[in-house]
Amino acid sequence: MLTKTQLIKAPLTKTRTLMIAAGAIAVLGITGCASDSASMEMKSTDYVVTGLGDDRQEALEAAKERALEVCEARDRDEFIIQEQQVLGPDASAKKRHEAEAMVEGGTVNEDTNLAALNDDGEDYKAIWSVSCR
Repeated sequence: MLTKTQLIKAPLTKTRTLMIAAGAIAVLGITGCASDSASMEMKSTDYVVTGLGDDRQEALEAAKERALEVCEARDRDEFIIQEQQVLGPDASAKKRHEAEAMVEGGTVNEDTNLAALNDDGEDYKAIWSVSCR
């Protein structure tokens, strides 16, 4: 037969064990949330890159190289092309104006080739607005 002291301790021991288990689960849940929050990416910034070439493909390749350089400088290894304009030697004034308007809102840094943006020569020009990922 159980004594009065044993009868009182038995429910308290079960309750204490359940409370410890519930506390451990809550701590694990909070820890899980913290690790998920730490892995979120910051919102990306759009950068304007240009490429010049003797033909369309060469201009696109030059823009790609430039975009990768910009992103790698920010510890990113890929990018998304948000907008693209490719201008040939015979591009209309309207298309050139649209390409110039695309540059608005883009980030310019010390490596931005402003001369390429304004080049009206016989080369092809690719202008991209990119976000690094």
